Amino acid sequence: MTENKAVFSGQSRIMFILLALALLAQGALFMRSQAYDSFDMLMSDFKIAVVLNNASSAETEEFTKTLNSMPGVKDVRYLNAKEALALPGALPEQNGFEVFLPKEDFLPAFFEIKTDQSVMMNPEVWVNENFSSMAQDAQAYYKESQAQAAVYLGGIVKYINIVLGLSVFFFLTFCFFVEAYYTRITSLSARFGGVICGFLSYAFTLALSYILASPLKLAGERGFIWDIWGQAGCLVLTLMLGWTLAKWKKF
Repeated sequence: MTENKAVFSGQSRIMFILLALALLAQGALFMRSQAYDSFDMLMSDFKIAVVLNNASSAETEEFTKTLNSMPGVKDVRYLNAKEALALPGALPEQNGFEVFLPKEDFLPAFFEIKTDQSVMMNPEVWVNENFSSMAQDAQAYYKESQAQAAVYLGGIVKYINIVLGLSVFFFLTFCFFVEAYYTRITSLSARFGGVICGFLSYAFTLALSYILASPLKLAGERGFIWDIWGQAGCLVLTLMLGWTLAKWKKF
């Protein structure tokens, strides 16, 4: 009988395994950074508009204080109706809502509210809790599709974070048990060879990921985001796995 020979042996096996793991890590990190940046952009741009009808100057000032005291409100910007009417056409596009202002002989007060993440996760409930009792005098408007997109992206970011966290935990657990309980003696040159394989794998997959993501530059600076701390963690983990795999060699 002819003895089967290994197709790959030694450092080449380590290199192929690390290339696969590093490429998966690069893909996960890139998707996380894009999703998180899009989520942050939606959060910073989300606004709730409030129109106050039939209000005197004193009532408008008092209503401003009421808005500032509402839970979840970060900032309140007041525009009188004439200032709002000075932005024809641009108003719905810039502020993300549609509101029809009456004629100039009877104008409401207009407020623009920025809220925190807790409000954006369920703006309908927040609006009902705070404005349902004064529906005759004050109406709140917001872009529901923007809030839904933020909730969706927030869920994606949370999912990726959990998956990455569990993956790092299992990899570190593997490294610990190999180093602690596997007693095979390995030369330092072989161990450093594994580290070099880890570095080369990381460098190659980083360059490949950059090339594959280059078309996103067409979308502007926000379409091409890299997570520096995530990349540093990916590099360290790849080097550790190279060091450990050079000792294990059970593949």
